[in-house]
Amino acid sequence: MNELVCVGKVINFFGIKGELKILSHFDKKELVYKVGMTIKIKEEELKITSVRVHKNYYLIKVNNINDINLITKYIGYNVYAKKDDILLTDGDYLLEELIGAQVIEKEKNIGKVVDIYLTNNSNYIKIFYNNKNYLIPLIKEYIIKFDRNSNIIYTKNAENLII
Repeated sequence: MNELVCVGKVINFFGIKGELKILSHFDKKELVYKVGMTIKIKEEELKITSVRVHKNYYLIKVNNINDINLITKYIGYNVYAKKDDILLTDGDYLLEELIGAQVIEKEKNIGKVVDIYLTNNSNYIKIFYNNKNYLIPLIKEYIIKFDRNSNIIYTKNAENLII
């Protein structure tokens, strides 16, 4: 079965031509919100037929629907995409894949990822180590790579953040 990933929420419609206004905190928006991509809202599979960005929202049309009356039923519902349809490049990953990963620095286990925090400036992984929680920014100064096969995040300088 193809796992579904929550990629946003329909918060309203936009205009009268059938555009859905979507708020998304998904970290790979550009891989989902594109013409031809299939998404799922309210258990319905829909094909994105137009996309544009307005302020911090994605405005999309689905199934070439041009009537506001046919899309209002989606307001308030989450938007999902099939994980396998999100075409990641080598070395790329979805943030949610990091939860549960071991964090290794210089061959030493410095914790396990228990959560992810998204902010406007940077994203962080929350790790649990020695009965305490620590935050490590997901930036190249700290993260070397994530090995999806072994579920390990390799870090540098992150041990300094753990006091």
